[in-house]
Amino acid sequence: MLAGLLLGCGNAPSEDQRAAEDAAIADRVREANETGPPIEEVVPETISYPDMETNDLLGQGCAYAPGTSMGVRVIARETDAYLKIDGEMVRFAADPGSRELPSNTRSLYNGRTHSLRLAVGEVAQEGEIEDTTFEGTMWLYDRWDRVVYTGTGTANCGV
Repeated sequence: MLAGLLLGCGNAPSEDQRAAEDAAIADRVREANETGPPIEEVVPETISYPDMETNDLLGQGCAYAPGTSMGVRVIARETDAYLKIDGEMVRFAADPGSRELPSNTRSLYNGRTHSLRLAVGEVAQEGEIEDTTFEGTMWLYDRWDRVVYTGTGTANCGV
């Protein structure tokens, strides 16, 4: 019987083995906690003129319309930006530390569940008064910083 106990003691993992196993388990748990759920793509809807009036979105800013569509998907202003998702206007707060774009807009806006990154390229058309049309790109990220929507088209900036 004493021999059985001694043999049982010899099979126990060493402290180094136990520490390596614990580290591997901790890595798997950390990886599982950091992995988000499957990506849910978002397709922003066109912001209508009544949406703009209701949310007081008329005035200085940039309106982004992806593709060849004239339907505005994002309205960015100095302090905030709006996107229409599932029939609701979603507000994003400007990140004051991000790069400044035309019409005092910003390159990054943060919302409760998503963040919005904007960029403008070359001038496509100079306006007569203060409006200027650029090539514009928008990216919508989920809370795990994964792109759930991207669109490139025009960005009309001005008053």
